[in-house]
Formats: sequence, structure tokens, C-alpha cells
Amino acid sequence: MPWPTVIALLALGLGLLLESRGWFAPRFKGRIALALINIFYPSLILSALLLKLNAASLASIWLLPFLMALVLFVGLALGISLEQRVGLPDDSQRRSFRFISLLPNYSYLPLMVAQALWGDDGITLVVIAGVGADLVLWTVGVPQIMQKREMDLRRLFLNPPLLALVLALILLQAPFDAAREMLQPGLGVLRQVGSATIPASMLLLGAHLARRTSAHQPRRAHGVLLVLRLILIPAALSLLFMLSPGLLPALPRQVLILVASMPGAIVTVVLSEVHEASPDFAARHILLGHILWLATGPFWLWLNTQLAAGAGVP
Repeated sequence: MPWPTVIALLALGLGLLLESRGWFAPRFKGRIALALINIFYPSLILSALLLKLNAASLASIWLLPFLMALVLFVGLALGISLEQRVGLPDDSQRRSFRFISLLPNYSYLPLMVAQALWGDDGITLVVIAGVGADLVLWTVGVPQIMQKREMDLRRLFLNPPLLALVLALILLQAPFDAAREMLQPGLGVLRQVGSATIPASMLLLGAHLARRTSAHQPRRAHGVLLVLRLILIPAALSLLFMLSPGLLPALPRQVLILVASMPGAIVTVVLSEVHEASPDFAARHILLGHILWLATGPFWLWLNTQLAAGAGVP
């Protein structure tokens, strides 16, 4: 097992232990989350893109973030159509239900899995797919969980990962070749800083998985949401790739399947607390979804590997 994967799993176990024993102070978790969003992840984006891509290779996968956004909109449409039919008694739970149906875990666990399966190439593609997810999250997504829906354009345009991505895409263009060469020594430093992204993500994931929730949970709603996130959405995407096998090269489509097959995003718990939705409902889904993904996720990756090989996708 590669050392980065071992370190990530140790961080996951540490997060589970600290939270279950009550040793993980909320303020400390908040500081880790801020460092992750404002420092580690932007550094990972800049180094991964500028060290692994160029304008030509970027042109071959430009469709990836758009398909990622499409996956999110399909999930939201299904969630809206089902939220009144699953027995949720109050608006706070319905808002968390709707948000989870929209947003999969598109960074924390996918980064670790992509690194283990495909190395730095996988990490780079998860970052690129995340562009589409970030745009939908801060324009359409966050209003779904708010009591008063309004588009958070300030958070969208002042989002450090998105700013890092825009800067990287600009520097990848041909007129900036000289500037990119000058930045090479600094990219090595950014890569080292960015390498903290996955351990920090897994530490927080472990803490959220260990979170205690109320015993009284709407089972029907959880069941429907798990089927939607873990089965219906990856099945629909697999069907799209069967009908249009040339949409993406083999590795980008595997990365998209990986992200689309994920349960709801960890950030749902935090946003449910901030916007007075249902953090208990979100935390229970996070726990159940990530446990069940260990069975469903590998199946979807295997299936799409077979489909791509059968269609001759390079």
C-alpha cells in the first residue's frame, strides 16, 4: 500500500478516535478546516495543474467539470421531486435532504481514492472535476439549505480554491510559458504544502463519521437518499457513457464515476448547523453513506472499467 494512502488512513483513524473520545475541540476542527480550504487545497490545485497539465492536455478534458455540474443538477432535480414523499416532518430536514441529493463528497474521500488508484494524475482530475461542483455549490447549492434562499456570489468569487484554479488555468495558456518556467521552483514548495490536503481531509472525515446523532431518524428518507446517491446517479452516468462512450477518455470518466458515486458531502453537516437545517440528519447520512460506499463504489468503478475497455475508450 502506498505511503500516502497509509498516512491518509491513519489520519482517518485518528479523527475517529479523537471525536469518539471527545478530545477533538470544535475550535481546533474549525482551524483545520480553514487551513484546508484557504491554504492546503489551493496549494494542491496550483501544483497539481501546473506540474501535470499543459494547454493541449487541458483541451482534451474540458468537458469534465461540465459533466460534474450536470451530475449535481440531476441529483438536485431528483431530490426536489422526492423530498415531499419521504416522510420528512419539518423544513429543516427537507433542506438537508435536498442539499445532500445535490452534492456528493467531491473532494475529501475522492482525493485519497484517486491518489491510491491513479497517483498524481487522479488527484489532478479530481481537482478539475471539482470546478463544476464548486460553481454549482456556491451559486445554486448553498441557497437550497438556507432558510431564505439567496445566491452567495461573494463566496463564489472570493473562494480560495476557485481563485487558485482560475490562476492555474491562466498560467497554463501559451503566452504565460515563461512565467510558468520561472515559477517551477516555487511549485515544488506548493506541492509539499498541498500534500497536507488529503491527511487533513481524512482527519475531518473521521471526526464527522464519529459524530453522535439522534437515535430517532426518518429511515425512509435515509433509504431513499442512499439509493439516489449510491445507485441511481452513478447508474445514470454509466448509462450516459454507454450511449456516448467517446465523451471522455478512460481516466477522466473513471474519476467522474468515482465522484458521482459518492455519498453526500461532509460540508453538509457544517452548513446544516450554520443555516439551522438538520445536522443530525446530515451526519447520519454521512456515516451510513460512507460505509455502504465501500461496497457500491468499487462496483461502479469496475463496471465502468469494463464498459470503457469494451468500447475501446483510450
